[in-house]
Amino acid sequence: MLFTIGLAKKILIADRVMVYVSPVFSAADSGVALTFFEAWGGVLAYTLQLYFDFSGYVDMALGISLLFGIRLPLNFNSPYKSTSIIDFWRRWHMTLSRFLRDYLYIGLGGNRKGPFRRYLNLWLTMLLGGLWHGAGWTFIIWGAMHGAYLCINHGWRALCKDRPSRLPESVRTLLYGTLTFMAVTVAWVFFRADTVGGALQILKGMAGCNGVTLPIKYASQWGELSHWLVQQGLVFDDNLFKGGKQIGQIVWPLLIVWLLPNSHTFLRNYEVTVTSFDETSRWVFRPNIVTLSIVSIVLIYCFSHLTQLSEFLYFRF
Repeated sequence: MLFTIGLAKKILIADRVMVYVSPVFSAADSGVALTFFEAWGGVLAYTLQLYFDFSGYVDMALGISLLFGIRLPLNFNSPYKSTSIIDFWRRWHMTLSRFLRDYLYIGLGGNRKGPFRRYLNLWLTMLLGGLWHGAGWTFIIWGAMHGAYLCINHGWRALCKDRPSRLPESVRTLLYGTLTFMAVTVAWVFFRADTVGGALQILKGMAGCNGVTLPIKYASQWGELSHWLVQQGLVFDDNLFKGGKQIGQIVWPLLIVWLLPNSHTFLRNYEVTVTSFDETSRWVFRPNIVTLSIVSIVLIYCFSHLTQLSEFLYFRF
């Protein structure tokens, strides 16, 4: 079951949004000025591709290990549900986070040498964590950004320690969760771009500096509405944003990420990892003929698509 979930993440989700990623980042690295929807469409697609690709590989590794009676540590725990950057790094690539903490942050002195050294050590740890991913300025900037995020997050917590928030918990969760997701998404731009210039081109597009365009097919489909939109400054043109189809391929994976339990919560009754956690959900795996049929169909479908082109994101690391 766990192996099938991982394979489905890779083939049914990551590989489907993959087609919207490379054209955008390649164009940006070539100096093309990307418009608002082009930039956001490519970046959100990569945000989902990276998550489902990496998380899927981890689930497959855990599942294969269980076939041999070996349980491995939990490595992903719904990181895009995080409500802070601190929480994000407790959920994303958890084994790497522990390594960075134990062998870099604590080795540099941790929080034992005063507040300034604590924040400096935290920032240096993430900077080196970025360098660990690859010897390039884009990875270094990505690490520096997350180091800065963590320093700001810890500083904000210290500032608000004795000042309880007046916002309802549901509002805080939505607000902090959205802010965290957006901060992580912006940092992924540098993680994926081949050049700093390309990353900056994408960020300009995300900020709307190059205007807003929609696929030209909508100019004829929307009739009078399209004329009104043109008068408001919107441009219909051939571009890298594919419209409704691309939006759909981004929205439904986001709903899976935010609304459904992760694979470990779903299989919580079977101790699939050596790590214990307290998350609960009404969705839980029950072995019966229905789940057997679903798993079999999904597994056969995924195996039938293994010959298709699939991007391996981690060749650079």
